[in-house]
Amino acid sequence: MTTFGQWRRGEGRTVSSTELALPDAARTFQGERAGFATRLFACLADLVLIAAVMFGLWLAISVLQLIFTPGVDIDAPTIGQLVVAGYLLAAIYWTGAWATTGRSLGAWLMGVRVVSRSGNRLSWPMSFLRALFCVSFPIGLVWTIFSKRNRSLQDIVLRTIVIYDWYVPHPDEETLPRELS
Repeated sequence: MTTFGQWRRGEGRTVSSTELALPDAARTFQGERAGFATRLFACLADLVLIAAVMFGLWLAISVLQLIFTPGVDIDAPTIGQLVVAGYLLAAIYWTGAWATTGRSLGAWLMGVRVVSRSGNRLSWPMSFLRALFCVSFPIGLVWTIFSKRNRSLQDIVLRTIVIYDWYVPHPDEETLPRELS
């Protein structure tokens, strides 16, 4: 079994060309727990994406209504409707992202990945629970500032970890350490 230190040094596995392209400064953080600022910026990037998708959907619906029912007044969505739609879209988006690749677009931009305590990708139910927790209680991310191990309240309760992970490995390549605790 490869220890975390051995995995970080690249022992016991082949090194991909993508990993070799990482700058030396990034290699030192590969596999380490992500901090508050990195996670905040990843979350903000995701929220910008979600807002853009919501605006695009509203625009498409408005155009379709204009085409199929000309002359009918189109009401803009209320703030409450936008908030509920944003929460639902964020929960669906994060669930799918974390269950499939472990990262959303914001996480990809910031070079982080959400993994289980054992270092594996989250299951669909765990991704859904984490997404609901993050949407319902976003202030839980602030706990990362006070945590010695850079864990948010969502991470503590659901036993997940957000790590720096810049490269996308080949499917046959073991990429994450077996024990991150």
